[in-house]
Amino acid sequence: MIQPYKSLFPTHFSYHILNRNTISVVFLALLLSSGCAKTDSEPLRAALATTRFVAYTPTDLKIINGQVKPASKEQITRDLTVLQHDFQGLITYSCADGLEHLPAIAKSMGYTAIILGIWDPMSEVELTCAKKLANEFPSLIVGISVGNENLLAKRYEWDQLKQAMRKLRSGLPGTPVATSEPFYYYLNDDPADFIAEQDFLLPSIHPLFQPWFEQGNTASWVNFVVEVMNLLIKKSDKLILIKESGLPSGPKGSRFSPEQQADFWVELYQKMPRTPSLNLAYFEGFDHAWKEENAKIDFKGAHPEEGYWGFYTEAGQPKPVLNALRKLWLSTAQSQAAPR
Repeated sequence: MIQPYKSLFPTHFSYHILNRNTISVVFLALLLSSGCAKTDSEPLRAALATTRFVAYTPTDLKIINGQVKPASKEQITRDLTVLQHDFQGLITYSCADGLEHLPAIAKSMGYTAIILGIWDPMSEVELTCAKKLANEFPSLIVGISVGNENLLAKRYEWDQLKQAMRKLRSGLPGTPVATSEPFYYYLNDDPADFIAEQDFLLPSIHPLFQPWFEQGNTASWVNFVVEVMNLLIKKSDKLILIKESGLPSGPKGSRFSPEQQADFWVELYQKMPRTPSLNLAYFEGFDHAWKEENAKIDFKGAHPEEGYWGFYTEAGQPKPVLNALRKLWLSTAQSQAAPR
């Protein structure tokens, strides 16, 4: 079994490993549809309609060779001070290793919504912590993500993950519970009860990890994400928060650039479906150099772009993508009074 923290907080190249040879078959199956009962709560619905979410990992939290360096309250405070200029909602990947302090800090700073992450669904420490925090901050924690890419990484079987979700839900009947996997788990009914077991949908849609990415361009990458969004809307009437998408901005001299990252997000923002049942989180808050080191170990080669997904550098400097999006956000706020 893979150690729970071996690839903590997304190192995505595993998408290639699982899906390179099956994506065409899977995509043909995306037009299947089924009805699902609504199980979302009004706080979550309101948050998705009005909140700009960002996926967040503290800049001082590092996991190298399975060894965790926890986040500090002081650095979380510094990070959230940077992020609050552009975001009101946070998505985390764990509620341990320092992140148990995040809700109190976020509330004190005026953040309005958190999707609280549990990294290890089998960890009694994290499950207990999630219950405690959800009860302590009921108006702030609008949903809980039980695990991230556990099926993709084969950390746990579906029955194990499903039981962990049910266990948490039984202790928090008022809090929406979901897990997060790549989009094709949802659209391909794999497992068959995957959507039915979730109170809301929290998928990732990464064009980078599709086999045709190298032959594409900004328009085709964005159109792919938008098409998957539309298929998800048709597939289920549950609330949808796209947890991850995007492009890395580097490193310098690679096929990725800050300008390309900005172009992708601007076009995606302009083309994404406008519906109250769907929102798009921005992935991710900060660059993390340690992810490059993890990728070398996990995928037997150099993947330096893994350290450059952030909207801010590790030092907290905004990238061009933020300058471009701020203009669009301002225009949206002025015309609709509802930032996304």
